Amino acid sequence: MVIDNGRVSAGPLASLAGLAPLLVFSNSLSQGVALGVAFFLAYSAAGAMALLLPARLGRSLVFMFSILGAAVVSSLTASALRLFDPFLFEAAYDRVFLSVFTLPVLRACVIPATVSDRERAIERLLWGIGYSFLIAVTGAAREFLATGAVSTRFGTERGSLLPIFAQPAGAFMLIALAAAAFTVVIKAVRGSES
Repeated sequence: MVIDNGRVSAGPLASLAGLAPLLVFSNSLSQGVALGVAFFLAYSAAGAMALLLPARLGRSLVFMFSILGAAVVSSLTASALRLFDPFLFEAAYDRVFLSVFTLPVLRACVIPATVSDRERAIERLLWGIGYSFLIAVTGAAREFLATGAVSTRFGTERGSLLPIFAQPAGAFMLIALAAAAFTVVIKAVRGSES
């Protein structure tokens, strides 16, 4: 995150907003990990294809091939998920494909404009790891708030603590709490710079 003259860069915040569909569907640790891995693989495939395809193809063809590569990787991820845990696959297979159409993956599909953008590929990869970790942590936090426990197995019976956090409204409440905490941190950083 970049803070210039007291203003926060909209790039990471817009990407976090673009992750909202995956954060909403990530309501347990197992689904969060599955969606986080699917997102990271799609993000990495899109970014790698945008970096490795020749620039002479043009921006639109590079974008098309990159998004197609991310979709193929998502399909392979769904197949691997089916082999790993069939019950989790049934609950999350359609959401795996949603990861291709999130804002960070679409941004990764765009061919880098300058040489310095190409050299920041490692930084983009670290952002992808951070976003996928955020998806998994959100799933674990929602499961903990909803049931009072976190389980690595999908579909286990658990008690209930705050069951609303298992619903989409709980995801938006958690996102709102995180945004409020983020705002407090930014104000504290601004206050300490003065």
